[in-house]
Amino acid sequence: MATRDEQSNNFLNSDALNDEFFVELVESKLNLTRDQFKVRLVLISPATGKNENFLSVVYRAKINVEIFASNERKFVDVIIKAMLSNLPEIKEWSVFPREIFIYKNIIKSFENIWKERANEEIVFGPKCLKVATEPYEVVVLDDLKAEGFQMLNRKLGVDVDQAKLVLSKLAKFHAASCIRYQKDGEISKQLDRKATLQLFTKDSPFYEGYFKMIREFRSVISEIKGFEKIHKVVSTWDPEVMINSFFEATKPFKNGFKILNHGDDWLNNIMFKINDKGITEDVKLLDYQISYWGSCAGDLFYFLISSVKDECKTKYFDEFIEYYHSELVNSLKKLNYDQHIPTLNELWDDLLEKRQFASSILIDIMFICKYDSDQEITMEQFTDPNAFTPEMFNRMYRNDNYLKALKSWLPFLYERGYLNPVAFEENGEREE
Repeated sequence: MATRDEQSNNFLNSDALNDEFFVELVESKLNLTRDQFKVRLVLISPATGKNENFLSVVYRAKINVEIFASNERKFVDVIIKAMLSNLPEIKEWSVFPREIFIYKNIIKSFENIWKERANEEIVFGPKCLKVATEPYEVVVLDDLKAEGFQMLNRKLGVDVDQAKLVLSKLAKFHAASCIRYQKDGEISKQLDRKATLQLFTKDSPFYEGYFKMIREFRSVISEIKGFEKIHKVVSTWDPEVMINSFFEATKPFKNGFKILNHGDDWLNNIMFKINDKGITEDVKLLDYQISYWGSCAGDLFYFLISSVKDECKTKYFDEFIEYYHSELVNSLKKLNYDQHIPTLNELWDDLLEKRQFASSILIDIMFICKYDSDQEITMEQFTDPNAFTPEMFNRMYRNDNYLKALKSWLPFLYERGYLNPVAFEENGEREE
C-alpha cells in the first residue's frame, strides 16, 4: 500500500499538472486569453499538514503571470485538491463527483437566493475554477488565504463567538437549501445518502476495523474513574448500528422539515477571517464531499462535538442550539419561506431522536480532530483491521487532547440521554 507521501509525489510528477493546466487556470481567474499573458513561474506547496485531510491531498499554488499589455506581473493564488485514494468504497461513495456538483450547481444558487430574496451578499465558500477527472480527479478553488482567511487549530477548537459565526453561516446555508428544495426537490440523487450508500454489514471492509474501534473506545471509558455508569451504557451499543448511525441524520424532522447538510463541518473544513484587532469577521465552508439532505441535527452534532473548545462545548451547548435556531428562523423569514418552521422544542426533540449519531462522532471524527501524532493515518487503514495496533489505538484514544474532550462530553451526553442506544431496521429506519 503506497503511503500518502508516495501518492502525493506521483501526482505532483504526473501529467495532471502540465503547462496547459496552469494556463487554463489563469484564463479562468483573470478573464484573459492565452495570447495576452505568459506563465513565468509556478510555486506549489502543501496547503495542509500530515493527518489534516483524509480523502484527498491539498496544495497551494502561486502562479506568477506576466501581462503583455501592461507589462506587469500578477500572482494567481489557487488551491489544488486531488483525490488520490484508490479504495473502491471511496469511488462508490462518489465524494468527488458530489463535491463538484455542489460547487457547480448548489453554492452559487444559494448565494443568489440570498441576493434575490433578501438583498444580502452571502458567500458560503470559495469559487471553483477548474475540474479534471483524468488522470486524477482534481478540483481547483480560489485560495481563501489570499483573501485573508485562515484555518484554526483543530486540536484546540473555536471559541464561543467563532462557533456562533459558524452556526450562523450554517443556518443561512440550510435556509437557502429549503428555498431551493421547494423549487427543485432534492436536486440530485447524489445528495440522497440512502440512495448513494448501502448499509455497512458485517462483511464490509470497514466493519471489522470499526468493531475494534468501538471495543477500544469502551476500554478507554472503563479506565476512567467515576465513569462506570457511562461504561455500562456504552457497552450496550450494537457495532452494526453504530457504524450505520450516519443514516440517522438523513431522516427529516417528524413534520417533514429537512435541509441540505454540509455533512463534514469539522474545523479543517472551515476558514476564518480575523481582523487586526483579533475579531473574527467571517467564515467560509470548504469540502462539500459528503453533503446530504436530512435533519440539521447532523451538522449541529458534527460541528459542536468535534470543533468547539473544551471549556465552551458543554457549558454553552444549550446557548449554541438556541442561537442556531434563532438564526435559522430569521433566515427562513428573510427568504420568505412559507412552510412550517420548526420550533425550538421540535429541534430539541429531533436532536434527541438523532442521538446515536452524536455518540458515533465521539468514536470517529472527534479522535481525528484531537489526533496528536506525526504517525500517518489514512482512509486505507480503516479497511485493514491489522492496522489497528495497540500503539495506534493509544494515539487515537489515549492522547491528552482526546481524553480531555471525552471526559467533558461523556457526562454531558449521558445526562441528556444522548448515549442511550437505539435500534434500526434493515432499511436504516429507526425501530420505535
